[in-house]
Amino acid sequence: MDPSRAFGLPEGYFTQVRTVIAAEGINHFAHNTGFSAGAFIEQISLVDLEFAKKNSMFEPKPFVRTFERALEKLLGSQGELGGKIAQLERSTKTYAEDHRKKMARLKQTFATVGSSFERLETQISEVGSNTIRIGEQLDTVAKEKDRAEAIKELVEFYAELNEGNTLRLDELLDGGSEGMIKVAHTLRRLNTIVVDNQYSAPTDTLAKRQIEIYSENFEKNMLESFEAAYRENDIHNMSIAARTLDAFNGGVSVVKAYINQHPFFLSSMISQSQDSIAEASYQSMEGISDISHLPPAPDRWLAQLYADTRDVMFKDWAVISKVFPRPIEVMQQLLKRVFEQTIQSYLETLLGRAERQSKLAFLRVLSSSHIETRKLIEDLQRFDAETVTPAVTVLESARRSGNVPQGLLDMPSSAQTSSAQFSRSRAKKATPRRGRDAEQSAIDDDDDLDDEAAARDRLGEAKSGVSSAAAIAALIGRSEGDNAGVGLLHGFLNRCCDDLFESYVAGSNYMRAEQVHLKEAFRQTLAPFARARAERHSSSRGNALLGIFNSVTGGANTAALGSGTNSVGSTGASSGQPAEFEGTVTATTARMLLQVHAEAIARGVELENDGLVTECVANLTSILLSTLGDEYLFPALEDVLESLQDLRQEPDLRTFGVIRVANIVVRLVQMHFQRTVVPFVGASSYVYRDMVAEKNQLMSRVEMSLNLISNKLVGACTQWIMGILAKQRKGDFRPADDDYTAFEMGTQPCRQCADYLHRIERACRQSMGVENQERVLTDVGITLHRMLMEHLRKFVVSVAGGLVLVKDVSKYREAIGSFAIPALNEKFSILQDISNIFVVQPAALKSLLDEGPLARLDRATVQGFVQMREDGRTSSLVRQFL
Repeated sequence: MDPSRAFGLPEGYFTQVRTVIAAEGINHFAHNTGFSAGAFIEQISLVDLEFAKKNSMFEPKPFVRTFERALEKLLGSQGELGGKIAQLERSTKTYAEDHRKKMARLKQTFATVGSSFERLETQISEVGSNTIRIGEQLDTVAKEKDRAEAIKELVEFYAELNEGNTLRLDELLDGGSEGMIKVAHTLRRLNTIVVDNQYSAPTDTLAKRQIEIYSENFEKNMLESFEAAYRENDIHNMSIAARTLDAFNGGVSVVKAYINQHPFFLSSMISQSQDSIAEASYQSMEGISDISHLPPAPDRWLAQLYADTRDVMFKDWAVISKVFPRPIEVMQQLLKRVFEQTIQSYLETLLGRAERQSKLAFLRVLSSSHIETRKLIEDLQRFDAETVTPAVTVLESARRSGNVPQGLLDMPSSAQTSSAQFSRSRAKKATPRRGRDAEQSAIDDDDDLDDEAAARDRLGEAKSGVSSAAAIAALIGRSEGDNAGVGLLHGFLNRCCDDLFESYVAGSNYMRAEQVHLKEAFRQTLAPFARARAERHSSSRGNALLGIFNSVTGGANTAALGSGTNSVGSTGASSGQPAEFEGTVTATTARMLLQVHAEAIARGVELENDGLVTECVANLTSILLSTLGDEYLFPALEDVLESLQDLRQEPDLRTFGVIRVANIVVRLVQMHFQRTVVPFVGASSYVYRDMVAEKNQLMSRVEMSLNLISNKLVGACTQWIMGILAKQRKGDFRPADDDYTAFEMGTQPCRQCADYLHRIERACRQSMGVENQERVLTDVGITLHRMLMEHLRKFVVSVAGGLVLVKDVSKYREAIGSFAIPALNEKFSILQDISNIFVVQPAALKSLLDEGPLARLDRATVQGFVQMREDGRTSSLVRQFL
């Protein structure tokens, strides 16, 4: 029976409630983190609420039962959840403890493995060290064994020679190239024994004599064999003889024989008298002592000598590389002989001749010779980097790999060892040793040399890890870090070049010579200017201006100034430039100074060390700027300024030409500084700053002087115009009725002023730039306008004189119009209107003064002109304006 009936509830009521609580209530707790008690109660009471809606009376029992069952279910779930949580906590604690124990065991295991690996590594290192030590000991034992065998063999040779028996040595000589090399090594060691036993028993005397005789004959025969093969161009036999003698005495004798018999040193050109060659060569360089001529080409005999040197070195390398065991050293010896004996001797003769001629000749020959020498050095260095060094590298690699046959022991390391060293030099210092001790000492001493050679040969092997190129570099003292693209002879060739010119450029020798020449060349260039200036100063002060412009180059002292031009590349009236005068500033002289300075800088850059080029250029430029300013520009401009002090003489308008030329000189100096000086001093900020300051100071002083001269000249011109106007006669503007000349041409002072104004305009157009022209002509025009305004109020003008005055003002206006300055045209247009005051009828005077441009003038100014009318006191119409 359904329990819901017992409580008066619909059938299946409790089943429905349990389902709701189980499905909705618990899920509500599980999934809804924002729990709401009201929503929960509403959810589980949903059935009760529906049932209550169907009955009119409220029954609380269903709700109570529902809530009791829900509470009962929740309490049960709470107990179950608490049990599960406790169980999970116990499991987690167990798992954590197990994990900790496992990690402790793993850590201990890893520590044990690490210790095992360290012990294994230590054992491996010990085994490797033992292996290396054993290898070294085996190597030492092998060397000792070879040395013992060599000592035994050497003792046998010594004993046989002591008995006069040379059969074994002769047999070795007959055994080919290897036998000869072995004989060479043996004789070298025997000679060492002879030196170490110089105080030995008399029984050894025969052995000593036999060794010395045999060694001398051996060396002589080898040299004869080499020379014969050399004459026949037999490379194979030359190589055998060279290798044999290299093993015998380091190859000194065979290299000397090769160089001494070289055709280069016996050629016809070199065998001629050095003095006659230098004399003929020097005479071919015309104008070498003339600063106005460009430097001549390099000495033709020196160029030919260098060409022959190139050919010889390029051709001889093919022979040297095949013949000599150490070809790089032979090339060094050959080059050293060429530079020290042939080239240096000829250079000293050539430079000595040039120095006796003049300082400039010496410097030019020195510079051209240095340039030509550098070309030779660069060609040889290029040949060295592209041909010599790669070939030597290949030879050394082949020698280390065993492809090149060697003697019984290693060859000596030094090419300076000779038989004389065996027989004399060491005998003075060696302690006497006898018997086996002496023999052992000979082997030990020789092995010291062999060890050096072996150490050099071992460069680049696997143990050291150094490349074969570095091994070759070690032969001539270069480090592996040197330039990879530079040949083995690079530094040697540079030293040869430096040694040739060391005595001429070392220290400050060259710089002193260049400075002395530069000052002397500047004095020579400025000599005409100084002479003309001295002559001018010796004349009277009143003729100072005339003296400046009387010494005109090319006889142009009276020539008119030509048309203006902006070109700074030519001078003279025919080319559009103002005529130049010896007694003042000329562009020709300035260009010569700059040319001399540029040539000196070119020599300095060529001859000075790279680190001293900036200082050299700065010193030479300081001499130029000081000379250009203190000895040329400023004295010349001061003379021009002084000539303008005498206002009794007409200012010579050619002074405008001086301003023009001085401006050209300033621009030339600026261009020269930018193109010639800055490229060599720009790298040093301090030097560049000082040079720019010194140059700017010179240009600023010149500009100030030119401005002062320009102002003085304008003042002198206007003063001269004032003097002309002062010659105006009172009757000039009251002419007779038949004075047609005055009516047609104006007054004489007016004609003179107009002519002078045209001359000023032409001089300005030719000699000044547009801005300066406008400034000067404006000053002249304004001053003239002011003077005319004052001048015209000094004279009473008749009716006929008014026509003359109008003519004069028209001429003034025409002259000013040629200036092409609008402001001046306006001023002189008003002056033209003022002149009309004197020609109009009294009745028309009012309209002229009140309606025209004259209405803008000051009333007092107009009255001043009106009262100068002849009828100013008689006509009532005129008097009303006074």
